[in-house]
This record gives sequence, C-alpha cells and structure tokens, in this order.
Amino acid sequence: MSNRSGSAPHVLLDARRLVAVELRERARDIPAAPFDWTTFDWQTVERGLVAGEGEAVDLRLASLQKLLCTAPARAAELRGLWNESVISAAYAWRLAPDVGGDPRTAAIAALLHRLGDLLTVRAIATIEHARQVRLDAVGRADLCAELGIGLLDRTVRAWGVPVRAAATAAEWRRLRDFPDAAADATAVYLGRLFALELIAPQFCAPGAVDAAALELGLPAARLSALRGDATMARLLVTLQ
Repeated sequence: MSNRSGSAPHVLLDARRLVAVELRERARDIPAAPFDWTTFDWQTVERGLVAGEGEAVDLRLASLQKLLCTAPARAAELRGLWNESVISAAYAWRLAPDVGGDPRTAAIAALLHRLGDLLTVRAIATIEHARQVRLDAVGRADLCAELGIGLLDRTVRAWGVPVRAAATAAEWRRLRDFPDAAADATAVYLGRLFALELIAPQFCAPGAVDAAALELGLPAARLSALRGDATMARLLVTLQ
C-alpha cells in the first residue's frame, strides 16, 4: 500500500483516507508545553541563538524545535517550516515598532504562525511510518488546511501562550485589508515575507516585500537596514 511515484490513483486515495481517519483522532492530543510562555522574551532567546563561545545559551527554542521537528521521514520538511517560523519571528520583532505593534507579541505570534502545520505534518509522519504508507503532497496540504488552524488554537490555549500573541498567531492568515489590519498581525505578515525572501528567494514573489513595505510607508532606508541586518544572516546559519 506504499505510495511511490507512478502509483495507481486508488492507492493514493487509500493512503489519504487511512491517514486522514487516524489523523483526526491524533489531532485531539496536544503535546505538553515545552516551557513557560509568560516569561518568553524574543530578544533574550535570539541573543542565545547567536551567542558566541562562552556566552549564555537560551535552550527554549531548542526544546521547542525538538518537540516539533522530530518525526520519521518528514524531518527535513518540518525543519523548513521551523526555520521559516524562527526567521519570521526575528523580523516581526524588528518590524513591530514600525507598524505600531508590540514586539514581544509579534515575535511569539510569528514563531507560532505555522504551529498547526508543524503539528499536523508531525502527526502525518508518525502515521505514515506506522502504517507503511506515504501521503501525496496534495493530501498533506489538504489535511494541513483542514486541521491546522484548529490544532494551533487548541495548542496555544493549552500552552498558556499570552492571549494577544495566541490570537495573532491564529488570525494573521485572515489579513484582508493590509495594511489597515491589526498591527501585530501586520508585523507577522511582513515578517514572513522577509523570511521567505531570505530563506528561499526563488519562492518569494518578485517585489512582494517592496510592495508591502511601500503600502506601509516603510522608508527605503529602513527596508535596506532590515535586509542588511547581519544578525539575520547569523540566525540563518545557526538554523542550518
């Protein structure tokens, strides 16, 4: 029943049904909180990530990454989602003051903005490994779209994530009237665009960051400073 390239359509459909049924059961299980979110400060965490030899290292992101990115066969996919989340958080923290948002809230929301997808893919990988099947890309995307937001909502509540950050993490996708939407969500939205441009420019729509920055009235000098921020490059190297 393994799904390989060239498999018959009915085999793909059977794999999708099997994974979907079990995934809906597993989606009820929420992992324990990896740390106390009420004391989470992005500046301290980021400093720990890029710390030099002899400097104190904050282990909270390491514990969260271990929780979210450990899964058979899909570790690379999870790591990509994780890297996007961390870099988005770093940019959102920097951008929040520019758009009238709260830096701490924006950073936490950006860090968790793909949490539902991470948890869904992690569960899919576990089911695939146990059942010896492989879900196709369309099936995986459909299940993330169906279950991801609900799983994110339940998890941030169970983890005690600050209410404003939790709401922003769940709602940023519903941004419709950019840039007139909530400031924290705007910082997450723009932070993610910057992250995609840095991590995978080939998948970032040409001019997307510049157009968004222009709508926000972000000065050209500020845009250049964010793109040239040496800490972002160091963060990316640390994550790889």
